[in-house]
Amino acid sequence: MKGRESMENYYSTYFPKTGKLIAVMSILVILISSLWIIWVGEMNIRYSGDHEGTIPFWNKWIPAIVGILLVHFIPFHYKKYNPLRNFEQRRIIIQSVALFLCGLLFTICILLVNFEGMKFQLWFMLTKFIFILFIPLMLLLFYQVNPKRERFKPIKSTLNNRWYWFAPLIVIIIWVYLNFFSVFSTPFVSTGITDPTMLIISLLTGFLINSVLEEFFYRVWLQTRLELLLGTWPAIFLISILWASWHIAIHGSGHWDIDIATVITNLGIVGLFLGYLWTRYRNVWAIILVHGLINAPPQYLFQILF
Repeated sequence: MKGRESMENYYSTYFPKTGKLIAVMSILVILISSLWIIWVGEMNIRYSGDHEGTIPFWNKWIPAIVGILLVHFIPFHYKKYNPLRNFEQRRIIIQSVALFLCGLLFTICILLVNFEGMKFQLWFMLTKFIFILFIPLMLLLFYQVNPKRERFKPIKSTLNNRWYWFAPLIVIIIWVYLNFFSVFSTPFVSTGITDPTMLIISLLTGFLINSVLEEFFYRVWLQTRLELLLGTWPAIFLISILWASWHIAIHGSGHWDIDIATVITNLGIVGLFLGYLWTRYRNVWAIILVHGLINAPPQYLFQILF
């Protein structure tokens, strides 16, 4: 009996009531955003900050929802595994609050400026470096060198099982087909860069700055901690909205109501897929790959090769 109680405490959430409240509020935000887009007749939403192209918002929902269902029903996953479970609660709270504020300040900093073109790009890179990379790294390194630091809870021996890679790969392949090659596909728009070398450099730079950095910050560092505080789905919902929020700056049309509703309806839903993929498989390369393909569709590979 004591063993069962200890296991329940081990997998318990620190603030379950707060988590449930956040989950309900997040669901309402997503539903209201979707209904608002329908109400104002803007059901075709921008899906990229690089051009003005639009698609029906359900074209983004269907691949993401199918991906979530696949992640849920494919049997292999790490049930309730959290590598930070052994960390002291107080430190998890401090780290979570500090990281969340970093993400919030990053969004605020790029939304409140009126810069355009190269000035905006430089400001974007500077604030991203400070709030998404430098401060979080300093925070995590401080705890790493602290003599009283806790250790990561290691993944069980199943880490070496081929399903660790095969299961998320099945999900990604089906998602790629739906998102890029089916009737729900996102239209491909070329970057206009004709030199293969320059295209590779551009894609690689974007991959490191956006896909790798953002997935480590939003999902690996922040979501993993918030799962302990709030619960799995409340953390996924909250991070999805936080991650989507900064995209208002690059997807914006000047109408705040439509811009907010658009990024939440688009990237908020995609964020749920990325978040659930991370929490079930704990395979960082899977979420980095999905994010990378969102920013650089597989058609770019054909452009480079041919």
